[in-house]
Amino acid sequence: MLAVTAGLLVVAPVAPASAAAPTTGRFTPVAPARAWSGTATSKLTTVTFAGRNGIPSNATAVVLTATVTSPSAAAYVSVAPFGSTASPAIQNFARAQPISGTTTVGLTSGKAQVKVSAGKATVALDVAGWYGTSATGSTYTPLAPTNVLNGTVTTGAKRIVVAGKAGVPSNATAVVLQADVSRPATSGRLRLTPYGNNAGVVSLMYSKGTTVANTTTVRLSGGAVQAKVSSGSARVLADVVGYYAPNANGSVFVSAHPVRAATVAAGTTATKVTVAGTAGVPRNATAAVINAKVGGGSVGGSLRVVGAGLASSVPTQIYAKGQTIGNALIAPLASGGQVQAKVSAGRATVYVDVVGYFLNGNSGSGTGVDVSYPQCGKSVPTDQSFGIVGVNSSLGNTTNPCLQQQLSWAAASAGGTAQPKTQVYALFANPGAGAASVWPTSNVYPAGHTVTRNTYGTCAAVNGKPATTRACSFMYGYARAYDDAASRGITNPGQYRWWLDVETGLSHLSDTTQNLAALEGMLAGLQDAGVTQVGVYSTAYQFRTIVGTVPATSTLRKNTLPSWIAIGDGRLDQAQAACSGARLLGGPIAMTQYKTPFGSTEIDRNWSCS
Repeated sequence: MLAVTAGLLVVAPVAPASAAAPTTGRFTPVAPARAWSGTATSKLTTVTFAGRNGIPSNATAVVLTATVTSPSAAAYVSVAPFGSTASPAIQNFARAQPISGTTTVGLTSGKAQVKVSAGKATVALDVAGWYGTSATGSTYTPLAPTNVLNGTVTTGAKRIVVAGKAGVPSNATAVVLQADVSRPATSGRLRLTPYGNNAGVVSLMYSKGTTVANTTTVRLSGGAVQAKVSSGSARVLADVVGYYAPNANGSVFVSAHPVRAATVAAGTTATKVTVAGTAGVPRNATAAVINAKVGGGSVGGSLRVVGAGLASSVPTQIYAKGQTIGNALIAPLASGGQVQAKVSAGRATVYVDVVGYFLNGNSGSGTGVDVSYPQCGKSVPTDQSFGIVGVNSSLGNTTNPCLQQQLSWAAASAGGTAQPKTQVYALFANPGAGAASVWPTSNVYPAGHTVTRNTYGTCAAVNGKPATTRACSFMYGYARAYDDAASRGITNPGQYRWWLDVETGLSHLSDTTQNLAALEGMLAGLQDAGVTQVGVYSTAYQFRTIVGTVPATSTLRKNTLPSWIAIGDGRLDQAQAACSGARLLGGPIAMTQYKTPFGSTEIDRNWSCS
């Protein structure tokens, strides 16, 4: 298809998506350590994480805290996957203001890139763990925020037992804590580390008298963490919002291109923001990794961004009037895939950026995959929520040699979307009478059956020779589609939704009216073979190039066929956005397709628009 030039198919049925979480995307906590420190400017600096602090070369993401000191200008610090065009703001700061922020960053070949948006600053990156392929790694379970610390912390380590409390099991390997330091008497640093570990990494930087919050991930040691400050004492609050454990029924992390999910005018009443189904997050995501930023507050106050319907004793962030400042969080998405944002006083603008999400192993990827003959004998994903299989080989009058095996693969899809778990597609073709190996000369097909649906009249030879007329183009398309449904080995073709694959790489004539007739013939051929669900796959440009403007009288419009839109190389968020694009015909856009890396090659992923 359009987005599959080099593909992957199967020669034997593939097992259904496992109910257990896969090994890919599991978390391995590490002893907190500095991975990099240096001067950051507005030009990107590449940082290699692979090979440091136990992070392997195949790690897909890291959880880190970025600490900024001595900034020469007001700006923000950004850490993004190496090669990314996005610059997500981890934290904003004023000139000379020290500050820290925690986030999760995808890795490309073990690398990320760091910058500040203006001036220069000393930036340190402290890593708490990594995501990747690990049979012993931990899955994530989000929790409703529950307070585990509310008291004074000094320079002596304060032990905080978390395992066995607040929904955290005894085998948890790490926890996610949302913490704040309230009006400290002196400036300093809060360090949240595994119990017994006195690493000098920073969990939160604060200034005298200023309340500030941060979210951090901490490995558990003996089921506990410890808290200490660098000087004096401070009142610290901490909520546990999730945990990692070596369980098969938890969720795994999927790194995503940083995308702004929403810009919200927030007030003191919670405003809901839909995250799942947009911003590169599938609808079956259990949690989203979010960078939430507040700015332009009419008065000083606190921001709270939590899963819809939840509450937290610890604010997402504290801000002064007009100040821009942010924080990361992992928000549960159990309630309609939404989070909610509100401020404690006045009005403020809240920016919600998504940098990744979590999926439970028994729900699949939330996206579909389409395969055909190029994938015969090759690896294909097994996490698909639905599968679409090509019935043809390279030509519209041939059969995909792996059709039966691939139908079995599709039938094993996880489901859970608005799409049927198994669908098929057939190639459009119209070579014309001069190039076709067989060209019709009547309205009879198959033998003994006269086609009454031909709106162009009767197909007939001209001067005893096959002729490229619209009536005969209709019959050519009819024969191809009828054979696809009746002669390719598909049992009960009416059980599937069929897609007509229309693209310029396939045979077609320069006369768009002839191609339109052939496509209408394909629709009629499928319908006469017992198919009731038919749609069209293409791009707006390629569809228009091949069939021109489809009149309202065409059966393609009268049947309000749905569209399946290809975007080529792309990302899930771009495929989601394409759902609101131009339709090919009168029906809705049912799916979009994007080509994405898979192993050493690429594969077609598909998004259900409803």
